Amino acid sequence: MNPVLREGGYVRYDEKTARELLDNCAMLINKYRGSLRRLHDVARDSQDLEARLLNFYGVGPITVNIFLRELRPYWKKSDPEPLPLVRQLAARRGLDLDRYRRKSRTFARIEAGLIRSRKNGRRAAACTTRITLEKAVSRR
Repeated sequence: MNPVLREGGYVRYDEKTARELLDNCAMLINKYRGSLRRLHDVARDSQDLEARLLNFYGVGPITVNIFLRELRPYWKKSDPEPLPLVRQLAARRGLDLDRYRRKSRTFARIEAGLIRSRKNGRRAAACTTRITLEKAVSRR
């Protein structure tokens, strides 16, 4: 498990994390023959698909939403509601999400872009604050 985690860029993890990942892999193999596509196929509908994903250790509602958002254009039963935050960010920017087909790649990219823009906005604000503080200190 360690080489896989390192290759994925994870450098700080413990034995517990590796064990939990292995347990999730075992569940995927035992219940769905190791296939996420099979998990999708056996789910009755989008709610059942979300419930099945939530059964994996360490996977919560936000993770499920992000995962299914990315698969929305490809999996029939993958159609999570956009996060409330996405709707808020779109409204602030005057973006009408209803203009786009929700099952399109464009819609998934817009959702991801809105989330990234929030994170980038925070970084820009933090950077501006740091520069302002550095200027104030240097004037003393």
